[in-house]
Amino acid sequence: MDRFVVPTDVETALADAGFHPVDVAGSGWLAVALDGSDRRLELHVVPAVADAGTAERAARLRAVRHEHLPEVLDVVGLSSGRLGLVVEHVDGLSLAQIRAARAPLTDGEAATVAIPVAGALDALRGAGLSHGAVSESTIVVRPDGRPALTDLRGALSGAADVEADVRRLVATVLDQMPGADVHLVSDQADEGSLREALTALLVVPGLDAGRVVDACYDTTDPEPVRLPDAGARASSALTAMAREGELLRVPGTTRREDRQRRRRRASPAGAGLVVAVVALGAAVGGWRLLDQPAAVPRVDDPVQAAIDLSQVRAQIISAGDVSRLGTVDVADGPAAAADAELLAGLDGARVDGLTVDVQDAWLVEEDGDRGDTTDVAVTSAMSAHSRVPADGGAAVPVAASEARTVVLGLRWTAAGWRVWDVVDP
Repeated sequence: MDRFVVPTDVETALADAGFHPVDVAGSGWLAVALDGSDRRLELHVVPAVADAGTAERAARLRAVRHEHLPEVLDVVGLSSGRLGLVVEHVDGLSLAQIRAARAPLTDGEAATVAIPVAGALDALRGAGLSHGAVSESTIVVRPDGRPALTDLRGALSGAADVEADVRRLVATVLDQMPGADVHLVSDQADEGSLREALTALLVVPGLDAGRVVDACYDTTDPEPVRLPDAGARASSALTAMAREGELLRVPGTTRREDRQRRRRRASPAGAGLVVAVVALGAAVGGWRLLDQPAAVPRVDDPVQAAIDLSQVRAQIISAGDVSRLGTVDVADGPAAAADAELLAGLDGARVDGLTVDVQDAWLVEEDGDRGDTTDVAVTSAMSAHSRVPADGGAAVPVAASEARTVVLGLRWTAAGWRVWDVVDP
């Protein structure tokens, strides 16, 4: 499932600034300068009206300077009810990516994350702002080990609960640390762990950033966060292993048959994935005539389902019909919300000539943290195509994308597998 379809208003705003989008970056788009300088920035879409309150928050946000916050470069108007938050690009790995590829953080590593991010939250507080979305996905650790709190959309839209930000930070750091076996990695096992100190903070009334910093320094000495190497990341995110457990078993199969079924790749060796190459230019015409999307086959195999869902989603994007997202996404899930925002950003434009080539798909090894969500990695590429504005203006050419891999979090529903969320491996 290729998420790299850029709304017209976003692409226009970037082009006006001399940039073009090259990839998806968390909640926005990563863009590179057209002048060949390799300057990079991110543009994040914020559902907001450009009123006096928003303008004031934008001015305060642009004035904030903190080494653990990305610099806000500009706030630009997009289509009606949408603003673009243009920020410095922070290169690195999110806590979610780090934790997926290695053991839990030690006390010292957790302190290295918590202390600077608490300082970043305090800087926002000093400007009368709140972050609103602190999580393992919005805390990014740069290659040099310095963390940064990214995704400042909440600050622009008016998030105002500073204490909630601090509590979310504490909860996020706790989630990256060991649980019952905390004594095995605690830096000062005899003096109590940082987990105990942070857990105690969760019930402290009026919690602020300073209390978090003090708890960290009183309990442990900060140490560099050990970043996983490329091999470890690939092993954790892309290893094709069958998931164990009764949840994913197909009724009527033996455990051995079930494991063999779930180890299977998307297609037999040598056959390739020709069936997954969707010529949407031809397919969409018939689809519109019938006024209904191609049916998603109800298959038990989550890998094949991921391929089928990717194909149908591409058709829906081409038609721009948000009412049909229920055929691929779990209603009210993160993927449904993201797809609805993407389609809204097309602003009635038609996508012509798009083809999606699913090159590979496989089950991702389970780590026990995803509950009833089954993760399937899908590698696909999007062809060159054009976007035709709703007003009949000149078509906007869109270059082909390179193959990229995303992980579809699938959940079983009464209608079969549907996509709950989409994350980077």
